Amino acid sequence: MLMAAQPNPLDDIKPMAPEALVGDKIQPGNPLFGLIWSNANRVSGTPCFYGTRVPVKNLFDSLAAGETLDEFLDGFDGVSREQALAVLELAGRDLQTDLQIP
Repeated sequence: MLMAAQPNPLDDIKPMAPEALVGDKIQPGNPLFGLIWSNANRVSGTPCFYGTRVPVKNLFDSLAAGETLDEFLDGFDGVSREQALAVLELAGRDLQTDLQIP
């Protein structure tokens, strides 16, 4: 089955001042750049949604608690729907790879 090309959720990455990226584990060129950032000097190095101090884990905790994606987004300003959906898609792909599901 042919899938329609989907827009890249990271096409509109908001620019950051270079000093904001100093020490970040995910630099330009990394496929996660613009989606997630992680720096030992920011939220103790916890991976957060890019441009925010919102840990990625909060998304999974919210969904596990029965919240909808919209409820999560309402509670965490700065996280875009596109970022959240991209993280969920990546997690799903990793799970399929780990389980060796085509």
